[in-house]
Amino acid sequence: MITNGVPISKICDFTGLCPRDVYRKIDFIYDRVVDITARREGTFDKVDWNTVGRRFATDSQTLHLNWPNKKTRAQIAVQHLCTAHANTGYIMAAHLGLDPSIELPEVEAAMTSAGDFSKPRAFRSQARVWSETEFKAYVDKITRHVAIHPMEAPDVDLDLQLPHRGAMIRQDVMQLAHAFLLRRFLGKGDERFIFVLDADSGLALSFVSAFAKWIKQERADVIVVNFDKNQSNDQRYMLVNEGQEARTLATGISRSKWNAFTKKEKDDHTDVVIEGLLQGHLINEAFAWPFHTKSEPHRRIRILTDRDSMAPDRRARLMRLATLRSVDAYFHKVRSNIRFAARPAHTPSGNGRTWDRHYLYNPETMAKIIEIYRFTHNWMGSSKTKKTPAMKLGLARGKMRPNEFFE
Repeated sequence: MITNGVPISKICDFTGLCPRDVYRKIDFIYDRVVDITARREGTFDKVDWNTVGRRFATDSQTLHLNWPNKKTRAQIAVQHLCTAHANTGYIMAAHLGLDPSIELPEVEAAMTSAGDFSKPRAFRSQARVWSETEFKAYVDKITRHVAIHPMEAPDVDLDLQLPHRGAMIRQDVMQLAHAFLLRRFLGKGDERFIFVLDADSGLALSFVSAFAKWIKQERADVIVVNFDKNQSNDQRYMLVNEGQEARTLATGISRSKWNAFTKKEKDDHTDVVIEGLLQGHLINEAFAWPFHTKSEPHRRIRILTDRDSMAPDRRARLMRLATLRSVDAYFHKVRSNIRFAARPAHTPSGNGRTWDRHYLYNPETMAKIIEIYRFTHNWMGSSKTKKTPAMKLGLARGKMRPNEFFE
């Protein structure tokens, strides 16, 4: 139920369990997930990356926590950063910008005693997380234009601490740690990897820093992708049609004949066209992909590790492979199958607030459910799944069954 769109309140209704018991079940499942994942993901050194593919896609999505203060009624944005193996869809790593194990007052006291507030953030002893003062300023900023009548919430709790425990992790620190963890997973052989990233400057810097030695050895290519995410469905279909017409003009191949080609034939023809278009193209300059797709309209690609010595056919191939579809498909599944991950809704009576009764209040619960869903996606799949991402990657011989999981 947790991983199939049922909110926790409805789980209580369907199972007859009280909320406390549901949370205890979540804790138990999470402990099992951590145990099994730690044992099975220790076998990445056995994966033949040359066979399953050496390309990864990294992006982040924004999730929300309900702010428990009735007077504030705000949504706290939490970044969910993931890296997916492009060919299999295996989620190599998923991190939330939360640390549920610490408390803001303790962080504030530690920073004050260490004199952190007088230092640049990079030199603070507690640079990893937000201080309580900074977090309060953030809440004040996002609720500046939200007007609440004093009689609407007379019994307000003025404490701005997240419920239970938890502090926000700085995004740049999370991105760098994510990149270094991925390097540790992949650092067993001498394969050449491709990392496709969302156009976030901090994310690109993190991967270039983590894989600097590999980039120097020409063992890693880092590519940044940007596209128009605000297009409507009809606009996307119109752009796809324009892209197909552009491909017909560039290749001289009709649509009907193109559709009869194998995937390899399509890729070969595309690479030849792109190689021609890249002639005279400046190194490290963004390239506008001419053949629009529905998932990534107006895609612009920049190879951060481009160099004069790179073969033109390889540069064209990297342009074709530069897509975030694998990780974005996972994000779509998260939003569809986890109730609290749905986008916040605005209503006319909301007075500028985006409040959802099914969203979570506890950062620790959010972190646990996100990890449980990643495990389900990688190892268990759904009833219609024939091969899980773990099976495609060579980490498992079959789907993990619930009875095996709860033994």
